[in-house]
Amino acid sequence: MLVAATACAFYLPALRRTHGLWPAPLDDVYIHFGFARSASLGRPFEWIPGNGYSSGGTSLLYPLVLAPGWILGLRGDRLGVFAALVACAALIDACFSIRRLLAGAPRWAAWSAPLLLLAVPLLDWSWFSGMETALLAAVLGRALCAVHRAVAAPALERPSRQLSAGLWCAALVATRPETAPLAALLAVSVAHGAGALSTWSSLGRALGPGAAFVGGQALVNRALTGEWSAAGAVRKALWTNPYATPLEVATEVVKNLAVLRAQALDLALGGRPWSWALPVLGLAAIVDRRTRRLAVPLLLGAWLGLLLVTLNATARFQNLRYAAPTLAMLVAAAALGVGALARRGLAARCFAGVLVAASLVGPARWFPIQIDHFSRASANIAEQQAVVAERIAALSPPARRVLVGDAGAIPYLSGLPAIDGLGLGGYHGLPFARASVHGVPAVVELLERLEPEERPDVMALYPGWWRGLADVFGARLAGVRIDDNVICAADEKVIYAANWSPLAGAHEARAGSVDALDVADLVDEGLHAYELPTPRGGWVVGTIRRGLDGGPRFDGGRIIPEGKRESFAARPDLGAGPVTLALRTDVEGPVTIEVSVERDGEAVGPAVPAELQRIAWPADPTTLGWREVAVAVPEVRGGDRISIRAARGTWRSFHVWLLRP
Repeated sequence: MLVAATACAFYLPALRRTHGLWPAPLDDVYIHFGFARSASLGRPFEWIPGNGYSSGGTSLLYPLVLAPGWILGLRGDRLGVFAALVACAALIDACFSIRRLLAGAPRWAAWSAPLLLLAVPLLDWSWFSGMETALLAAVLGRALCAVHRAVAAPALERPSRQLSAGLWCAALVATRPETAPLAALLAVSVAHGAGALSTWSSLGRALGPGAAFVGGQALVNRALTGEWSAAGAVRKALWTNPYATPLEVATEVVKNLAVLRAQALDLALGGRPWSWALPVLGLAAIVDRRTRRLAVPLLLGAWLGLLLVTLNATARFQNLRYAAPTLAMLVAAAALGVGALARRGLAARCFAGVLVAASLVGPARWFPIQIDHFSRASANIAEQQAVVAERIAALSPPARRVLVGDAGAIPYLSGLPAIDGLGLGGYHGLPFARASVHGVPAVVELLERLEPEERPDVMALYPGWWRGLADVFGARLAGVRIDDNVICAADEKVIYAANWSPLAGAHEARAGSVDALDVADLVDEGLHAYELPTPRGGWVVGTIRRGLDGGPRFDGGRIIPEGKRESFAARPDLGAGPVTLALRTDVEGPVTIEVSVERDGEAVGPAVPAELQRIAWPADPTTLGWREVAVAVPEVRGGDRISIRAARGTWRSFHVWLLRP
């Protein structure tokens, strides 16, 4: 009843503001719905059927749990009703799991579990958001019970119990990747309590399934996307930004940690001294030997998981939802602490009662604020993303494919195929996630690789996020603006008709070319082992100039600052001989570059200089043509590394052709 009452407290006010759409305070909810739809159609791990494998789902397990709802006919936003039922069932299951761990404690201690589980309004926001957090609570409870049984089981049953614990720990990681430290620590606890069994064999049974899952997922990602990491890590992890210095990354990590500690672990728990209640209860569970093997992994896992989250560039946003797993671990540890204290004398029981009361009273003032935020955020999604989906679905002639930027509701509710420019949706293994980190022109270069009929004919984007794409390749059709925006990336999302005519054809070639590098095309750069001068250089740029046919032609490139160089490897099967490098640029000069060749780490002859004189460009930019520089290189063989250094001035590199008669 308590779970249902709390769910109603969040859902009912939101329903009054979403115009009949089931409340979803995050657009990411619909990304899960998209994966669930694909799974129910026999295309698991595809965001949209036909797009191919995607590693962009933050939870591999959750869409599979939602898929039966789609099969049963709960489609469109009605899948949110099924997600709400899953959330309530998962929270109830988590309560029962914790109560089983408190067996032997006084009855009032066992009943404190559901109170603590629902006492933090910030966490309740995530429980009922439609995301995977509530499922994580159920899996966490089951994993803790499995670890407890593995330690307490008779010697003959212990190996199978250890393997069961390992499988539940693997399920933790499959539900949320931030729980990987907790899963590993729980496996250590299983091995620590192995008794007469081999410690290493026990650790293998407890840790093996999780390690196999992580390793297997990495291998699949590598095979199907070219990346070891999931698309979410590629897109959001701070260290993947090629232009950020180590100091800048460290600064962002410190900022994230400060915000998460202050807002998620202090204010959300009621502020001091109230916010100390949960951690103190967790420490009490460590003191008691009966709960120590679970409490230590929970508290350490909570902090290690939070440290992992600080590496996420979006950690401070979306109502701090990335801190929810840490809060869930703290709550579980606190519940164990209540049981540990309640089994002791009267003074310890009174102390436990005071801490439980503080854990309930301290955060209570945030309930109206979080419920209101839930309603407003759900209204934002309904009034912007859902309306955009409705308008695109009603276009005449019908849209063929829509380009979005990490938007789940638009393709899901419109029923249209889509390409996610930020890369979380995946599209036939193209590295959109990494391209979006490099910059918009790199995303356009990937769209250029597609056949014209594959390219989206409609775009639904935030203009401020996509300068150089929306304003260059789009004609505005309509905009959907919302007031009181608390969760969307911008107040207005714009629908554009796409015009990709400035892009080159997917198979355009140049006569006499024996090799070519399309700079800023990450696929081509990967094939040529391209190296850019990061972090203070190599920024992507995109320009449209007059092509050889007289029409506009787009090309993406990179900025090479003075004194730095770019380099690439010639194709392995290139025969030896002299070549002429045709270098496409748009620099006005004066610029001096030096071309050099290395073979097996040693220079092949002296560097070849080329000087670009200043050009008086025409006043009308539409008459500008691409500028090309020819550099004769005496000898190049297959696999040689060719470097282009900006000796004087800034070099802007867009395309390189190796020409032979």
